[in-house]
Amino acid sequence: MNSEYLQYRAVDMLSQILPRPFAYWVGLRTADYFYRRDHRGRRAVMSNLQHILEFRGVHASEEKLERMARRTFQNFGKYVVDFFRFTRMSKAQVDRIISIEHQEYISQAAAGGRGVLSVTAHFGSWEMAAIVMTALGHPINVVVLEQRNEKINDLFQSRREMRGMKVIPLGHAARGTLEALKRGEFVALLADRDYSQRRDFSIFFGTPARFPRGPATLCVKTGARIMPAFLLRQPDDTFLLRFHKPIDAGGTASVEDIQAQLCRVLEAEIGENPTQWYMFEEFWNGK
Repeated sequence: MNSEYLQYRAVDMLSQILPRPFAYWVGLRTADYFYRRDHRGRRAVMSNLQHILEFRGVHASEEKLERMARRTFQNFGKYVVDFFRFTRMSKAQVDRIISIEHQEYISQAAAGGRGVLSVTAHFGSWEMAAIVMTALGHPINVVVLEQRNEKINDLFQSRREMRGMKVIPLGHAARGTLEALKRGEFVALLADRDYSQRRDFSIFFGTPARFPRGPATLCVKTGARIMPAFLLRQPDDTFLLRFHKPIDAGGTASVEDIQAQLCRVLEAEIGENPTQWYMFEEFWNGK
């Protein structure tokens, strides 16, 4: 049986049966292992961090970048634990460990009945955000990149479906997203990785970078509002779910206008918490 699949199954089991602090400890030690072994990923994270910090006027030492890169790996280790641990959440659980900022933006984004594009990034605990939305009474469709390994893909999809998510595979994203928006539903999209064959660039932290234009294009063509949302881990391992003011094309904004607004929101969030951005490839490599 595939060893990678067995590793994920082990993480799945341990995340469920171990107390949360101990499960996090295992996640941290696993993250440290990959931090030491994944030289390419470590250097990519350090390069991305350096770019973000220099844009914000910070010239970090190599030692600081290494510490921040290790923290990024560790935060991702906790994210993986949470992915498997939290299959469903009651309203009481949400109230206990999750603070919500600007919840009123949900109803503002949904006004008009054209559906909502809930846009986030590979940042914070994005998968848990969908669980919280369901607990708040807003079931959500999620556009996901399918895993190459069929068994791993089935494992991930089953966990999403247990949370009440409707999964839209990336290869069928256009049709599935349009159908969900026509029903007035919420669709979650990741806006920081372009998996298409297009080469659309946007200015991000002062430098052109490849970005998907799907959310901005859908916003303009369908009239659905974009609601940026980010679930951020706090120092005590509680979470802050932050909603941003909905972005509305208003019948006049271009795709470029919407894309620029979205990039500024992503810059603000990632710039404030760069070690919660899980980008293990060099983002500004021009490819």
